[in-house]
Amino acid sequence: MKKGLIIGIILGVLLLLIVVAIVIVLLLIPRIKEKKIENISRIYFTYTSGYAMYSYATYELKCTDKCTLKAKQVGVPDEEAIEVEIPKEKMSVIEAKLNEYHVSRWNGFSKTDKYVLDGDSFSLNIDYNDKDEVRAHGYMMWPNNYSDVKSYLVNTFNDYIKGK
Repeated sequence: MKKGLIIGIILGVLLLLIVVAIVIVLLLIPRIKEKKIENISRIYFTYTSGYAMYSYATYELKCTDKCTLKAKQVGVPDEEAIEVEIPKEKMSVIEAKLNEYHVSRWNGFSKTDKYVLDGDSFSLNIDYNDKDEVRAHGYMMWPNNYSDVKSYLVNTFNDYIKGK
């Protein structure tokens, strides 16, 4: 009887250790996948907000010697897109915000709600550190912090457009 109890306790402890190890690994995977976004060379962000004419926005920020933003806001025809220069030193603020929201974890996000036929979508591509990238897109499904990131990028980019 004592031998069976000891074996049961040992198996219970081993099972508990295995469960704890699995939980720890699952909690660490997002952190392992996360890379610090810095030295951005390109951000391409587009989203839809309905199906009326021009109900999408597109923002493309390219940085080489200088940073240039080309923006087509919701309700604006493509040919009326605006191009402005963003001071390169402002990029560190954008990078810090993207890191605050853990946007590098979005890389590989590709989800679609197949039950919605007339919903909204987004696509985000970021190239940084000469070799790293974030590629994410969705249709009626969004990665963590999406609404905060969308709001930040749209407001930030629109502020530069208004300052033109």
